[in-house]
Amino acid sequence: MASTDEYEATYRALEICIASRIPVILWGPPGQGKTSVIRAIAKHQDRHLEILLASIREPQDFAGLPSIHDGRAHLVPPDWAVRLSEVSDGILFTDEVNTAPPSVQAALLRVSLDKVAGDCDLGQDTSVVAAANPPEQAADGWDLAPPLANRFCHLPWELPSEVVRDGFSGRWRHYDVAVPSKEAIEDALMREKVRVAGFLTARPDLATVLPKTASEQGRAFPTPRSWDMVATLTAWAAAGRQTEGVMRILIRGCVGPGASAEYLTYRESMDLPDPEKVLDDPRSFTLPTRTDQIYVVGAGVLAIFRNAPTARRWHAAGLVFERIADSGHPDIAVSFARDWIADRPSGEMPDSAVLKALVPLLKEARLI
Repeated sequence: MASTDEYEATYRALEICIASRIPVILWGPPGQGKTSVIRAIAKHQDRHLEILLASIREPQDFAGLPSIHDGRAHLVPPDWAVRLSEVSDGILFTDEVNTAPPSVQAALLRVSLDKVAGDCDLGQDTSVVAAANPPEQAADGWDLAPPLANRFCHLPWELPSEVVRDGFSGRWRHYDVAVPSKEAIEDALMREKVRVAGFLTARPDLATVLPKTASEQGRAFPTPRSWDMVATLTAWAAAGRQTEGVMRILIRGCVGPGASAEYLTYRESMDLPDPEKVLDDPRSFTLPTRTDQIYVVGAGVLAIFRNAPTARRWHAAGLVFERIADSGHPDIAVSFARDWIADRPSGEMPDSAVLKALVPLLKEARLI
């Protein structure tokens, strides 16, 4: 049984998924209050909530019902979709997803990611939440199809005895998760995407890994989509100053136990210079020796320059890419120098050392 601390971390991870609009699915035994907690969150946040039981639905309840109007075929949306489209900031909660047959799961694909049902756009501000019982505990349960599973962040859900006890006393636990500012999220997202890119530079074999068994394919596994979810969710967690435990749950929920363990180890072992300090003094910082770490330094420098472009910072970034090229990593230097040249402030020219180091490489790559 989960501890109270584990429950709190999972609850906070759930709220982050809902706030960031990343689809999330709760896995747990029956009777664990999955529907109740979603009701409570919707009420606390004053958001419209639609609850659907996937096991008793047909494909057209998600994909829409074909209709001919004025000689054209249309997909008439279900009433729940229309209600969500008419409000802002709604929540769609679909329960018992893995007891839905494959045809219904297929119809859920576009709803879960694109937030479209029939010809009705639910709005990108709609949060999508699902719930499922493990197949061995579900009524005629199926494993989730891999395309559907890969659209969700997967969170384990089990109520500790202390939470149940307090709930029967009228004090169901709620943990407020502050929503960071847009600026804080954008800054954190830039850094998290650089970290993911650096990791995949070191471990390209983990960019996409389809598990071998059907049960594993129905949970979290690495793809470019799920790594993008990792970057988004860790950015929200970092900007909101959440604990390392919340971060671990989110990462594991997106890419699974194996890839998440390696990525977390990678994150913890990174000891790189702050990109802002690198731009302040591009000649004196210590350039790492590992290829993946050099990539992270270059990507971070380019990202923060673009976040606040000035002529001084542009020249400083060029000096960094010159050092990367001279260190024996011309391919990395070229990958960033192309965008650096394209972002050149009007009237500015690189100094001679940078031109000597980068221009031949860009010409060889036929980028200039």
